[in-house]
Amino acid sequence: MTQLQDQLQEQPAPQTQAQAQGLPPEPELHPESRFYFGWLMLPVSLVMVCCTLPGQSVVVSQFNTSFRESLGLSLESLSTAYLVGTLAAAFPLRRIGRLSDTLGPRITTALVALGLTLGCLVVSRSLNAFALTLGFFLIRLFGQGSMGMLSSHLLALWFERRLATVESIKHAGFGAACVVAPQTTVWLIAAVGWRQGYAILGLSVCLLVLPFVATIYRNKPEDIGQHLDNEPPGEHKRWQKIHKQHTQPEVPAHFTLPQARATLTFWALMLPGMLSGLVGTAMIFHIQPILEHANVVNFKKAGATAASAWGVALLISTLISGPIADKIAARVLLPVACLMMALSFIVMGLASSALHASISMATFGLSQGLYTASFGPAVARFFGRPHHGEIRGFVTTLFVAGTATGPFLVALGARLAGGDFGPAFYISAAVAMALGVLATKAVRPPQPTI
Repeated sequence: MTQLQDQLQEQPAPQTQAQAQGLPPEPELHPESRFYFGWLMLPVSLVMVCCTLPGQSVVVSQFNTSFRESLGLSLESLSTAYLVGTLAAAFPLRRIGRLSDTLGPRITTALVALGLTLGCLVVSRSLNAFALTLGFFLIRLFGQGSMGMLSSHLLALWFERRLATVESIKHAGFGAACVVAPQTTVWLIAAVGWRQGYAILGLSVCLLVLPFVATIYRNKPEDIGQHLDNEPPGEHKRWQKIHKQHTQPEVPAHFTLPQARATLTFWALMLPGMLSGLVGTAMIFHIQPILEHANVVNFKKAGATAASAWGVALLISTLISGPIADKIAARVLLPVACLMMALSFIVMGLASSALHASISMATFGLSQGLYTASFGPAVARFFGRPHHGEIRGFVTTLFVAGTATGPFLVALGARLAGGDFGPAFYISAAVAMALGVLATKAVRPPQPTI
């Protein structure tokens, strides 16, 4: 009897399905906590995404006229500086995403916050186009690129089933910030001047982000004995049914970046966002020249109002779209977002008043909110968490590249059309409708074999 017991004890424990497929083992489950720490990561993520505003076009555009008048730049020269700075900022983003996979988002966020503050200070001290280009590089790299990417990466490490909902809450808060940011920026420039105004924006980033990093910020639930969604693994049958998951629930998706890029789903998800960044950034960045060309009285204030209309629509759209995206597949929602995007471009091309511009920007905000609520969770769910930082880094690189080229291409199109911005927006609308067809292919790809 004793010999039989010894033999049984020597037998190895059976492998789980995850171990048999070479995946890292599931962490030992901690008894479910009454309070999930991920809910504290939501306000941290919200603060992070709001602190991208000094590097976002909705704020930068309010300095458009100040930059040109103070530094003696033409519209194309300013657009070129924005193009070069933003395009250069796109390339390091993949490495920053990989760094967050290695060091964790907490340390990476602290470094990014310091970099964004430095960028704002460089912009505030710019005396020529070269210095302004360097400032654009820093605020686009650490603001619109890295900080925004890390805010989504953090939530993806804490949520899966509720990811679309929490992302929508985050982006609703960002939309609310975008409602007041344009008017606040215009007031700040009038009160202290554009140079001191940008310095104040930069210092605010560190004052807001670093205290969270030093206190409640945590990288992932496993670090404190909790689990993704604060639920036992495998309890995702509702989501699997909705999103047509092709793998067993105990085997999470684990795509590497090259494997993700090899799928049609990756491009069906990504390309509409790249177009949205390209043309949407151009609309926001050039809103003052667009309204000036349309002979709108007090075009600076009207431009801020149109940008605020975008923020209001983004707020409403993200609040509604998040819960919807947890129930309806991305392949259904993304084509709708593309159709609204095309409509907003057409209205902007025809705009002859401040009201038209506000309608266009509001429609674009509705489209962007729906797209964001569908896209971010789909990337995490379809391609998994192990390489999520690098994948999001690459995607953000492409998005930032789109935002870099948009203002320049639209300014060039306007010059070729004799000052008319319309043709560039009409072409963009046609592309948006084509990408809406492609977006119907955004289904969960089969699990990679290696």
